[in-house]
Amino acid sequence: MHSNLQRRLAAGQIVITGEMAPPKGAAPERLIQLAEGMRASVDAINLTDNQRGVARMSALGAAALLHQVGIETILQMTCQHRNRIALQADVLSASALGIRNVLCMTGDHPRIGDHPEAKNVLDINSFQLIRMMRKLRDEGRFESGTQMKDAPHFFLGGVANPNVERAARLEKKIESGAEFIQTQLIFDVARFRQWMADVRAAGLHQQAHILAGVMVLRRANSALYLRDHLPGTLMPDDIVDRMQAAADSEREGITIAAELVSELLSIEGVAGVHIMSVDWTKAIPQIVAQAGLLPRPPLPDAS
Repeated sequence: MHSNLQRRLAAGQIVITGEMAPPKGAAPERLIQLAEGMRASVDAINLTDNQRGVARMSALGAAALLHQVGIETILQMTCQHRNRIALQADVLSASALGIRNVLCMTGDHPRIGDHPEAKNVLDINSFQLIRMMRKLRDEGRFESGTQMKDAPHFFLGGVANPNVERAARLEKKIESGAEFIQTQLIFDVARFRQWMADVRAAGLHQQAHILAGVMVLRRANSALYLRDHLPGTLMPDDIVDRMQAAADSEREGITIAAELVSELLSIEGVAGVHIMSVDWTKAIPQIVAQAGLLPRPPLPDAS
């Protein structure tokens, strides 16, 4: 019943995950095509859940489509748009469909998306969502306390932002029941090293598998935007300078991401990396190759 992701992490293999958004439409072909392009380069693909508050095909539907063609996914589940009844219904459906990795997040407020008039739900927060998922899986009980006949099976994750959060917040998330953690994008490696030192001091890296987030930049103005308008990303000036000076910004962005992957994986307690892009999934295999992480190792024996 263990996912391939869980088996790799348990065996101590360095894990690579990628991310893609489901399509803004009902056709599955492009989704499958993009995922097939990443199949040999990553160990699982995150499917975002109406990221940035924008309406798309559901992450659950997209994960089911990719599962049908044998691609392992990580189902993102966010609290912003569904109440606890709908969230529990979705994860039971995911388990029944064979989807074995679930990542719990707060999500993005609809006011920043394409339906700003939509009502924000936020019935529960990400900590409560993780606890609710553990109760479903480990106790076979709904949040209401009602017992169910067949408990779901999944590997449960949460997110962390080392740029602005202290390790104590990660500790709360792990205490809530997260078994793996994917971080937000890291550009300030020195800040991340300090966060990981705090994580190791608390022994948290031994309680949950930590995957460091890497965002690939395509153009110099993306780096500028992250530095000037999203200060929580801690974008260093030297990366902005490199992107602005590059004759080929796409190639430079891939090189920077590959360097970050190698540097982050050298830090004690980092179990893998999670690579993100903005509608540029074709870059992800190039980053993995340039970081020397291909071919991916054989799957460990089930035990």
